[in-house]
Amino acid sequence: MGSPGVATAAGTAVLVYLVLSGRLCGDGADGEVGGRGAMEDEMVSSAVSAAAAARNRKKEDVRSRRRARRRWPERAPRGWGEAVVEAGRTVCFAYGETLGKWSLGELAFGINYYMRQQGNLQHEYAGSDSVPLGGPRAREELISLLRYMKLCMYFSKKPYKVFLEFGGYDESDVLIKKSKARFLKPAFTVVRERSSKCFLLFIRGAISVKERLTAATGADIPFHHVVAKGGRVSNLVLGYAHCGMATSARWIAGQATPCLSKAAAQFPDYRIMIIGHSMGASIAALLTCILRENDRLSSSTCIAFGPAACMTWDMAESCKDFITTIVNRNDVVPSLGRVSTAKLRTEVMASSWVHELREQIQQTRFLGFVNRSVSFMRAHVPFVSDPRSKIVDANMLQPYTSEAEIKPSEDIHCDVKECPSLVCWSCGSAQKQAIDPEKHTQDMTNETDVDDRTEKSDTEAAAQKLASVSLGASDDEDTNREDNKSPPIGTDKGQAMEFQESLTSKQQELSPSGPSEDPLQLYPPGRILHMVALPAAEPNTSQQGGQEEVVTLYETPRHLYSKIRLGKSMVGEHYMPKYIKTMELLIEKLAGEDNDGDQLELL
Repeated sequence: MGSPGVATAAGTAVLVYLVLSGRLCGDGADGEVGGRGAMEDEMVSSAVSAAAAARNRKKEDVRSRRRARRRWPERAPRGWGEAVVEAGRTVCFAYGETLGKWSLGELAFGINYYMRQQGNLQHEYAGSDSVPLGGPRAREELISLLRYMKLCMYFSKKPYKVFLEFGGYDESDVLIKKSKARFLKPAFTVVRERSSKCFLLFIRGAISVKERLTAATGADIPFHHVVAKGGRVSNLVLGYAHCGMATSARWIAGQATPCLSKAAAQFPDYRIMIIGHSMGASIAALLTCILRENDRLSSSTCIAFGPAACMTWDMAESCKDFITTIVNRNDVVPSLGRVSTAKLRTEVMASSWVHELREQIQQTRFLGFVNRSVSFMRAHVPFVSDPRSKIVDANMLQPYTSEAEIKPSEDIHCDVKECPSLVCWSCGSAQKQAIDPEKHTQDMTNETDVDDRTEKSDTEAAAQKLASVSLGASDDEDTNREDNKSPPIGTDKGQAMEFQESLTSKQQELSPSGPSEDPLQLYPPGRILHMVALPAAEPNTSQQGGQEEVVTLYETPRHLYSKIRLGKSMVGEHYMPKYIKTMELLIEKLAGEDNDGDQLELL
């Protein structure tokens, strides 16, 4: 029996003894009885407080064990059972961050409308804070980066023998080969390149389903970087990182560190370079931070092509000396994160995509027929008109309202205005953002007339739903509130506040993010080189085959990647062939500029 159980039993025994002794002692002298009664009161109060403290400790222990079980993993799963459990958590987490927050209307129409309204924002990467790069040195660096990009693509897309043939490697140059990826265990390989005297570690990106589940494990976990020089700790950088990528990096470190340490001791003049694309690039960056903490592997560097936002600001800034990030044009992955996605959703909701969709519906016969059909179903079918329905929450076609429907809903909204956390009943999810009824009325026009009886039943159903959240309002009070437009009678604010606190504490206990409740802004790692395509001043120029865009290389500041900039090609330009094509165009442009400079010098 543990200490809480012993304390509880002792307190119970003391209470039983005091009660029995009080009954058996009978009536004594008044002084003795008074003194004994005071002592008994003290003992009773102390016993009660001890028992209460024991119960609180027991509850706290249970809560701590539950939090420990719900904490996101910091190591790869050891067996298939653990992998299935963590994969299920990942699926729930991914759904909560996508369809759990974004409505179908926002995904289908809102993003497209906001993207057209926003326009091409690629010029922001070429602002005054960005540094343009050029000259022979930048061209040589791009040539070497292009070769590593092709090697990374061959390792990810081609058979392993084709990869070895393209790189000019033999079987004796292969140190490690892990071609089969699992959940939180990505595919990687380590080869020896004799021409550059490097050990190259390639990490594959998210290609298979298991690798995509690894990328979808997007919770924030603590990740620290210890900077060691001469066997001593010179700096300690504290931060957070992407859970799936940090866990994968730790697993690869455990697999590759013994082999790399042995190879580095055998070839001390060789360097270690870690290369990856997309998810593999983020894992490579985190793996480089881990390996550099080893004295034998402190020369490790990283080349990350289109990495996902994987670490906090301080961590990313501390990696500028040994991590190089390359971003292609409108690639959205380096700025894609939980915080940036939330900002994008706020901007999409603030846009007027609903009004434009309504105009398209009016101008199209087929959509107009669908519009009238949905309006008829909303008016006569109870399930469709239910405010908890996904159809209403999605706002697929247009929100149908009338003045008779808006007024009761405003009254109900005012009733729960004192307790904002209880407004979640109206949108079916605790994570939905409440929309102000006045703004809701201004944005929407009355295009369809709904039956008054249906509106009244909807309002009463919503009021009953609110009353079920222990606000203490009865059906008669709801009717009086609708008729008199007065606040609800008999509402117990103490119970409401107690219910709100219980919801808050339960949400904190069930939070999957562990120590960090709120999501953190993550950034791409290291020094960022962005290949920006800007409109040409003269579209018929002879450079780049008469194309209308001119590609320029910039070293960009990190704060630009805290916002998602939408574009039609933001997904397509993330793939490796697009990276290779842009790099070839940029190398060709820099070669032409060097030739023009040489000719000017001769003249």
